[in-house]
Amino acid sequence: MSEFSRRVEVFLEPVFLALAILAALAGAAIVCLVGASVFMRHFANAPFRFTEELVGLLMTAAFFLALPLVTLRAEHVRIRIFVDALPPRYRGAVTVMANLFGLGFCLWFLWLTMPWFEFAFQRGIRSEVARLLLYPWMLLPPLSLLLAAIAFALRCAAGGEETETGPA
Repeated sequence: MSEFSRRVEVFLEPVFLALAILAALAGAAIVCLVGASVFMRHFANAPFRFTEELVGLLMTAAFFLALPLVTLRAEHVRIRIFVDALPPRYRGAVTVMANLFGLGFCLWFLWLTMPWFEFAFQRGIRSEVARLLLYPWMLLPPLSLLLAAIAFALRCAAGGEETETGPA
């Protein structure tokens, strides 16, 4: 891995870690919200009307907030049976190709999410029940995909070698 890539990774890892902490907090908020909703429904006979809507937004946020760190550390779900069956000299090349594929997917998905975000931003779209502005929630996928693309690019720069944050 080049010195530049290492420096970028060292700079980005705390940022990605902070986003992952926010993802964990979103997960905790989901548990609290569902618990409070169940309590209100069964004991106060007054269910929250907005629970499903907010839980859906929080689940999406949790996924996209955690994605950059998982990608940087290469801790996502991987099927290694094919790569492990290859001779060691080909494993690095296959890992680089997989990271290039991930990079391409993130950039393509980023390209698809931008008009979606712009549409919500320009019209000030709100959720149906809670009337929450949706464009801040809709900014998370493009931001996350951009950061994940950077992580995949750093994984490509590693060339399939081991790094401080995990296997490439």
